[in-house]
Amino acid sequence: MENMKVQEHKQDQCNETTSQRATFRLSPAVDIYETTSELVLNAELPGVEETGLSLEVSRGVLTLEGDIVVGEEERPRSFYRQFKLSERINGTAGDAVLKDGVLTLRLPKIEEEKPKKIAVKTLH
Repeated sequence: MENMKVQEHKQDQCNETTSQRATFRLSPAVDIYETTSELVLNAELPGVEETGLSLEVSRGVLTLEGDIVVGEEERPRSFYRQFKLSERINGTAGDAVLKDGVLTLRLPKIEEEKPKKIAVKTLH
């Protein structure tokens, strides 16, 4: 938990009054790198269970959010991160593994179309 930053966000209350309340979200430490074939994201999520985790890719944006329970008597705290993906990354494929408090997400790169030679035939 020491690697998570707390961010303050102002959100309107449900009754649409001008009053606002502050909510606090954790911001997990994330390491992102590319290999020749994929994008790899490692996020430190100690205490997060699979059921409390949501990964979504929409319009080229990866969203990582969920809830974490720090202690037995503490209420769950939410976390939220978004990342813009390159158009070279296939956001509809890939896999995610949550092990020992670390999420590893692997998204493959889209294979580039290679130039194709077209043979020309001579008709007699």
